[in-house]
Amino acid sequence: MKHRIVNIALVIGIAAALSSAYLLDGPDDHQPDWAESQALKDAQKAAQIAARIERAAAQLCIRLQGPNTGYRWTEDNQLVCTTNKGRNPVVASKGML
Repeated sequence: MKHRIVNIALVIGIAAALSSAYLLDGPDDHQPDWAESQALKDAQKAAQIAARIERAAAQLCIRLQGPNTGYRWTEDNQLVCTTNKGRNPVVASKGML
């Protein structure tokens, strides 16, 4: 009986020590994690916006030039719609939207 009381006390002591061990580490500072998380969210949002712009450019060129139309961006960010059928390329402007 005596050894059971000692074992129970020992188990309770170990459990108490393990459950309070996180207090010895001090406060957790997750600020770097938050900044990294926000940067990841911003990058995902930028990628989604870029994908929407590319999809809209492709749809606009198909509407202007017909099926099998490609597009490219000039150095000054103008959209140029091209076809492989020999038609002249069309430069999309704000009025075409």
